[in-house]
Amino acid sequence: MKAAGVTVRVARASDAPALAALATELGYPADAEGIARRLSGLLRGRDDVVFVVVADETAIVGFVHAAEKRLLVSEPFVELEGLIVTAAARRRGGAGELIAAVERWTLARGVAELRVRARVERDVADLFYRRQGFVLEKQQRVFAKRLGEPAENEETTGADRSPDLV
Repeated sequence: MKAAGVTVRVARASDAPALAALATELGYPADAEGIARRLSGLLRGRDDVVFVVVADETAIVGFVHAAEKRLLVSEPFVELEGLIVTAAARRRGGAGELIAAVERWTLARGVAELRVRARVERDVADLFYRRQGFVLEKQQRVFAKRLGEPAENEETTGADRSPDLV
């Protein structure tokens, strides 16, 4: 079912201020400059997509970031890296439209599985994803380790990896 009055499109650099506000609302404080820099890198790559949902032809009220993952131990899959619709626009179909856009993108890439990770305390998100057809497969913990300042070049590619670094 198509949500009335909303359009989904690929994000553009000019969307950075709205995306920063949405990321901050989701609990990930961000500024437009940082979002613009990261979005630029994502849009240049081939394994990521960022869709926005636009209401009334002008207002960006949500976004989804999805990325194809290729792991040694599993078939390729696409994972939702972030999904937010502003509180004022929730329960109007925009999030479902974003998921549908990612599903089409995923299938067009020849990938058959879409995954998402949701924080345990986000009960509303849990319900939403189940209603979208997602099935809980496992629960896990996420560990992180700060490694200090990265090298000057933030966009290291596989070709930049030296065997002596492994």
